[in-house]
Amino acid sequence: MKYPILKIAALIFAGTCAMSTHASSGSIGTYNLILLEDYNFQGGDVEGKALIGGNLNGSGQAVEFGSRLPDTDSAIDAVTIVGDIKANHVTIQNGNNLVYGSNSSNANVNLNGSGGSATQAPQAVLDAEIDAVFAEIYNESLYYNSLSATGVFSGPGNQAELLYTGTQSVAVFNVNASDIFAQNNSLSLQQASASTVVINVAGIDITAGGGVNLNNGFSQQTATNIVWNFFEATDIDFNNLAMKGSVLAPYANTTGGASFDGAFAAVSYTGAREFHNFLFDYETPAPKPPTVLVSAPTSAALFGLAFGLLILTRRKKYQTKQA
Repeated sequence: MKYPILKIAALIFAGTCAMSTHASSGSIGTYNLILLEDYNFQGGDVEGKALIGGNLNGSGQAVEFGSRLPDTDSAIDAVTIVGDIKANHVTIQNGNNLVYGSNSSNANVNLNGSGGSATQAPQAVLDAEIDAVFAEIYNESLYYNSLSATGVFSGPGNQAELLYTGTQSVAVFNVNASDIFAQNNSLSLQQASASTVVINVAGIDITAGGGVNLNNGFSQQTATNIVWNFFEATDIDFNNLAMKGSVLAPYANTTGGASFDGAFAAVSYTGAREFHNFLFDYETPAPKPPTVLVSAPTSAALFGLAFGLLILTRRKKYQTKQA
């Protein structure tokens, strides 16, 4: 794992996750794009809400956020940038807000609509926000990875398939990246009556092969019910893959992809792709509990320690970048 302190925190979270009955859609049900560090923008746009823990790097570029957010009387924070804004132009659509922490002097901000604002927030407040969101993301990823597989993968090849024939509301697949993203793999999904699909993808340094397609069962209509959990990856190149479903890659620097239909959470992203606002909706038959349930003071203390480690790591990384 790339970040040793985060590895310790992850192991502590794993113990607390085992006591949860299920996860909520959480941050990937709220944000279209969540990055712990930098968004290295080379084109495209983010249709929904974005939270960027580092810098927005888009020198010579015009960056757009919020085109699919509602134009409401009460403006929405379309994008929060904890670090610097290093882009020529930033457009916030539908009268919504830009919130930034460090520096916006390099950007011409266009608030395209009425009621929106560009506001500098205290750095400590924004640091706490990204820390809290990523603590949840680590936890969600660990939880999904703790689930036992209920479906099977056949492939790779022109007729590769994720097949679930059960009656539960959640279908779980455990796959290897080298298999599911093999060259010219054509993948379909059969989820029977499941309303949620969890695809846990093993692999550290992942590159999607050329000609990989997500076909039957993968669409914008089903994207809100699918989460791809890259639970151990540190680097992912999506190549020309058009992803359908939300992406959890909490330890990975990412690039590539044709487009992303779903929420996207990673350490960083570099590329010129569109993030479409199809957020994750984890449907369950019972009310959603808190993300982490603890049953003893010792567990609570461990959870607090893990969260503190995450905050410490985030702040040290930010201070190092600013120095």
